[in-house]
Amino acid sequence: MPAGHLGTRRMGDLAELAFMYRAASERIRVARPYGESYPYDVLVQHGRRLSRIQVKSCFSFEKRRYTGFPIIVASHWRGKQVGYTIEEVDFIAAYIARCDAWYLIPIESLGKLTNIRLYPTGRKLKRPGGFYEKFREAWHLLKDEEHP
Repeated sequence: MPAGHLGTRRMGDLAELAFMYRAASERIRVARPYGESYPYDVLVQHGRRLSRIQVKSCFSFEKRRYTGFPIIVASHWRGKQVGYTIEEVDFIAAYIARCDAWYLIPIESLGKLTNIRLYPTGRKLKRPGGFYEKFREAWHLLKDEEHP
C-alpha cells in the first residue's frame, strides 16, 4: 500500500469513530459491540429508544458531475452482496467524507437495494439519489421524542 494511503478497512474504522463522535455530540449514547460477528457496527440509545447502526462511508471524489457518491448498503457473504434486513439493522449511517455529510437512512427505506448513490452537492434530485436527501443529517430519527 502506498505511503499515506489508508486501506478500506481503516477508512471504515475512521467512519465508525466519526459516527460515534457525532452521535455523542447530538446527546445520543453510543456503544460498540465486542467482536466482528454482528451485522451492526454501533448501538445508539436516546431515552428509551435503542437502534442498531451499520456505518458505511465514501472517501472518494465524484468522478463525473452527475454520478454522485456510491454507497454499498449490503454485507458480503460468499462473494455476494446481501442486503441488510430489519431483523439485523435499524439504520444505515452513510458518511460522505468529502462533504462531511451524514445520511441516517432507515433500513426499510432501502427495500432490496444493495447499492445507492448520494448527492450531497445537490446535483441530482430524483431517485435513487435525491430520494435520500430527507435523511441527510436526520439525527432526530435516532432520538426518543419523549426525552429531549
